[in-house]
Amino acid sequence: MRYNLLYFILPSISIVFSMSMILFSFMRGKKSSTTYSFIFCHAIMTLWTLGQILENASTNETQKWIATIIKYSAVTYIAASWLIFTLLYTNRIKNLRKACFSILVLPLLFNLAVLTNRFHYLFFSHYSMESRTYGILFWLHSIESYSYLIASIVILFITSFKCVKKHRIQYVLLAISILFPTILNILYVSRVLSLGTDLTPISFVLSSFIFFVAVFKYRFLNLLPVAITDILDAMPQVIIALDSNNEINYTNKAFQKFLPKYNPSVQNNIIAFKEYFRKKVYIDKKNLSVIDRIILEEKEPLTEELEFKWPNLNRTIIFQVNVIPIYEKGTFIGKVIIFNDITEYKHLINENIRKNESLSLMAQKLLEANLCYSEASSVSEKSLNTIGNAKKTNTI
Repeated sequence: MRYNLLYFILPSISIVFSMSMILFSFMRGKKSSTTYSFIFCHAIMTLWTLGQILENASTNETQKWIATIIKYSAVTYIAASWLIFTLLYTNRIKNLRKACFSILVLPLLFNLAVLTNRFHYLFFSHYSMESRTYGILFWLHSIESYSYLIASIVILFITSFKCVKKHRIQYVLLAISILFPTILNILYVSRVLSLGTDLTPISFVLSSFIFFVAVFKYRFLNLLPVAITDILDAMPQVIIALDSNNEINYTNKAFQKFLPKYNPSVQNNIIAFKEYFRKKVYIDKKNLSVIDRIILEEKEPLTEELEFKWPNLNRTIIFQVNVIPIYEKGTFIGKVIIFNDITEYKHLINENIRKNESLSLMAQKLLEANLCYSEASSVSEKSLNTIGNAKKTNTI
């Protein structure tokens, strides 16, 4: 029973947890580099665990070597994948491609060393069905992996002390989820624990459970509940949700219809949105300053009117823009920007104003005509009275 629990049952549970997180992240996660790196981490964990199960189930050396290749094709990348995710999650990567290349180059070389081990025996100096001996490249790989993992844990703990209290628990949970498998792996590699199998994939059960807690209790990666997104998607107003770093965390379907070619997962900063919007429409300096006020406002709610023209339409579009800052126990954590199209409403008002002005002008002209008529009538009456008096005088 203990053999089945350690070799198959717990690793299988770990795979189920990891696959659930991958599926949930694809369905409900924000389409961003951070989410994709999180998914990649769980894919690597799944591959490692699968390789471990196949190793335990192998009946000959050939089967076990194939299982080892599968396992170490994940092992060589797991630390690098967590470091990339940590750097993205804590906003420490400026150039993603350059960072990924510099972090992944060593894991790639170590993976190639595993695949070609039969030619040089530098990763495993001895390999058989019963035992294996680690070579110099394995120990270099271990130094690289533990350095990446320790760096990830330190970064997460440092960030947890600097961030707002609301998000602190997320960083702590992430650090623990990386720390626990790291400790077990060190104990396994150093032979302190000799249970006949690598316990690291088994520890992924706890890591995956921690991620479930982070997602459903602490809204890790801003995975909004289904009901909220459905409500926001049904609203006709264009809605953008920003975090405290002015990064776009959410846009509803009305936004996607408004700017169908804009990709928030790539251009995820509100400044990038401003530049994209400015290039797509005709907008004057006055309304550009309105956009600047919308972007910069944090402390107080703000309501502005924004006017612009689409290049293919000779008509002014008018939006009423509401900025709603979000606070958590006095600390600013983000804001929601709502764009409400009031073009028809404003045009109707302007048309009514023009009609009222026309009616006022007509009323003024009628009043002037009436005054002229009254004056003319008064003059005529005086003239008639004068003529009548003259006739009476002549008669006498």
